[in-house]
Amino acid sequence: MNRPDDVRPRMTPCHRRRTMGALLLALPLAAGCINTFRTGPVPGTDENQQVEIPLGQTRTFDEERLAIGFGRVMEDSRCPADAQCVTAGNALVGLILQERGEATRTVELNTTTGRRRVAHEGYVVEVVDLQPRPTAAGPPDEESYVVRLRVTRG
Repeated sequence: MNRPDDVRPRMTPCHRRRTMGALLLALPLAAGCINTFRTGPVPGTDENQQVEIPLGQTRTFDEERLAIGFGRVMEDSRCPADAQCVTAGNALVGLILQERGEATRTVELNTTTGRRRVAHEGYVVEVVDLQPRPTAAGPPDEESYVVRLRVTRG
């Protein structure tokens, strides 16, 4: 039996519709498998909303997937609130980060100079501010410190 070289099986219109339908259904599923990680604000926050954590306390984010604790103030050389300074100075804070079920990670972040943000397990944690500021009379009581953070996915 002799066959021409260019004999190809022919698709009927019905087969074409079924094939296209299957491809259209499979495409979103395949795309979902490629990148299921969301970016942007963590639920309960947005790009302009900041979260405050008092010293010694912990807050959870994103349906308790991420916990952030404010461990300590290691340094506070910021300009006193009742003084005029050439530079703003800097404070260094210690944060404890933990994604659900994982080991904790301690990070040191600055308010002004140096590293102000850290990426951790798909989140970005950034120090926005530390209150209260010192005064000319001296530093604030340690238990009065509150760190303000911005937490986003990224």
